[in-house]
Amino acid sequence: INMDVDTGLTCGSLTHASLYFDCASGAAWTFQPPSDPDIRAMVIAELYRHTTNGQPTWKLRAVGQGWADGLDGLARAHET
Repeated sequence: INMDVDTGLTCGSLTHASLYFDCASGAAWTFQPPSDPDIRAMVIAELYRHTTNGQPTWKLRAVGQGWADGLDGLARAHET
């Protein structure tokens, strides 16, 4: 999530945001990101491939990590 800095919005505006994931196995997963007025950009979740018993599977991880300085902070955190 990246909040539009020009509007003055922050992740504090996310009062009704949620991520819902429904699996073919019947399992369901819901994550509600924190509503934080000091955060302008946030990684809500990571979807990645993982190998289990030699078989590739997909995994979803709730993160909820945010940066007060928006995309600049997020980009610096993922520099290589």
